Amino acid sequence: MMNDEVDVANEYLQQMIDTAVTNAHNKAKTPVNTTGKCIWCDEPVKDTRRWCSVICRDEFARHAKDK
Repeated sequence: MMNDEVDVANEYLQQMIDTAVTNAHNKAKTPVNTTGKCIWCDEPVKDTRRWCSVICRDEFARHAKDK
């Protein structure tokens, strides 16, 4: 019985670690934008936003998955 609880706890901890690693990896791959333009279509953006629209964001994400 105790082993089951330990196994569940270890599995949960591993899931949390995997999620944290994935998030860190994705954040590291996300470019920083200081150009004032959308990183996908070059349209002007407010402040340091990376995309001018949800459409550009989604296109960028789809393209990034293919790499």
